[in-house]
Amino acid sequence: MLSLHSRRFATHHATRHSIRTLATNTGRNTLSSMFMTMTKEQQSADEASTSHGLLLKGGFIRQSASGIYSMLPLGLRMLNKIENIIDQELGAIGSQKLALPLLLSAENWKKTGRWNASKGEFFRLKDRRETEMLLSPTHEEEITQLVAHELKSSKQLPIRLYQIGRKYRDEFRPRAGLLRGREFVMKDLYTFDESVEAAYHSYDLVADAYQKIFHRIGVPFVVAEADTGNMGGSKSHEYHLISPAGEDTLLSCSNCGYTANEELAVGKLDDTIKGDEVKDTGAENEVFKALGLVPKTPVTHSLLRFASLDKEGVPVHQGTAVVLARQGRTINMLKVEKTLTAHLQEQQLFMEGGMIDMSTVTEAIPSPTTPIHLFVDDSVGPLPNVPDHVITHGPDHYRTTEAGDLCVSCNHHDSKLTTVKAIEVGHTFYLGTKYSSALGCTFLPEQRGASPKAAEMGCFGIGISRLVATAAEVCHDDRGIVWPSSIAPYRVCIVPTSNNNTQLLSMAESIYDQLENDMAFRVKGHAGSVFYNDVVIDDRKQMFGAKMADAELIGYPFIVVLGKHALETGVVEVNQRVKGEANIKTKVLVDELGSWLFEKQML
Repeated sequence: MLSLHSRRFATHHATRHSIRTLATNTGRNTLSSMFMTMTKEQQSADEASTSHGLLLKGGFIRQSASGIYSMLPLGLRMLNKIENIIDQELGAIGSQKLALPLLLSAENWKKTGRWNASKGEFFRLKDRRETEMLLSPTHEEEITQLVAHELKSSKQLPIRLYQIGRKYRDEFRPRAGLLRGREFVMKDLYTFDESVEAAYHSYDLVADAYQKIFHRIGVPFVVAEADTGNMGGSKSHEYHLISPAGEDTLLSCSNCGYTANEELAVGKLDDTIKGDEVKDTGAENEVFKALGLVPKTPVTHSLLRFASLDKEGVPVHQGTAVVLARQGRTINMLKVEKTLTAHLQEQQLFMEGGMIDMSTVTEAIPSPTTPIHLFVDDSVGPLPNVPDHVITHGPDHYRTTEAGDLCVSCNHHDSKLTTVKAIEVGHTFYLGTKYSSALGCTFLPEQRGASPKAAEMGCFGIGISRLVATAAEVCHDDRGIVWPSSIAPYRVCIVPTSNNNTQLLSMAESIYDQLENDMAFRVKGHAGSVFYNDVVIDDRKQMFGAKMADAELIGYPFIVVLGKHALETGVVEVNQRVKGEANIKTKVLVDELGSWLFEKQML
């Protein structure tokens, strides 16, 4: 039983329903015996996302501090269901689950160069001996050093290890509840292979498993080409759910299906800007004069200062760059940085584990004798007589692709790219040997006399708590959440119309037992497609209308309504939740209820 203090605490926090526990435990899931914390409060003052308000109101989460949340019983059931699907699909491709520590040493992070490259983003601390540590934001270093201690021979490969646990990021401004918090639950899988080809094979296996995972969860998703960012490697994809609340912008082609993140998308200009003379844009003319250039197309420019930093953040090389693009277009700084980094690596001016610090400036161009990097977008006309002291990169795609640009994948004259907002819920990376080389994760090939070789790695993440919020963001209407059946807190909620009719309550218990038994029988031939313990009875002392409103808010896919007519005829009314539409009501015989639900792929 909850203490009197607990009841007062619940009342103080504006809960609409009393919180109590039955003295006897029947073994059935009943709402009267559960920790129900539904509230009238839609959202806190600083949270604006629809999903956050619904998860608060429906009793799935409660805020502990800024960006930190408790998962209440309903929310935790959903996390467990998502984890169960992930466990099955990753196990099917030979992955093994383990648990890595949350408190990490800074030593390995310094070896890979990420300790100084991520100041301000992670939670750092020191123990009583002044040893630097951090709360786990990700586990590349930890898993690599773990495998490095055990890996000896290529015969041990491939290795596929994953974990599901909490991660921590010191978000500057946490917002939108679970969509951008400081503590969150993630699944991350790491693969180790003996060659690039084998690593790509593992990548494809995981990509196929991801398709199955998201299909089973039942949310509409898209896969987009993505940038590898500070993870390294050369191959990356993002898994998104389309939503106006998303922070990512995707560009896609309806003709061929090409989809890419805005940072990586490539498009072709639909038309050309005519005219042989550069418009008088003041600053641009000063830049061209300083560089001795005469563009034939109206352009815009960005003047940059950059520095190549080593692992400790000490400058190795510094310089200036100018980026030219067609007038009216935005410059893609990420593409500029990647090209510049590759050039500095070739010139041995970029150290392993280092980073590029790049910023836009407004001061004048250096003197003509100072080397300067010039990035020319392919939308800019030819640049004749480029001075010798200018290092030219391009022409290449240094502008940000926009809606209306032509698709270069299918190269069809009518295939214009469109933009859509989306929420990222998964990301896959081919890492190469960035971490294995730095941390000595090597193996001996089978060839006699061969030297140790660094393992080829891949990293694959799914934001599990973020996925709960994203599904709520995508799957809701004005009455509440419409969960996909595979991750709903309970698939079936039985609601008697009367609280005082003992016959109705007895019938509810009988139907509950029948469905649970039927589920146990059917699961034998459908492993992985159903869950036990997925029915609940709403036996609370509440009005029938309030119970139905709560059921629709919480998002049970099926609501079985028991009225007096059910006692007389053995027929119940099943309400199926449909997003944005009235419930689909179907009369079903009690004896046929299990079969009917199974046909609807609920059980």
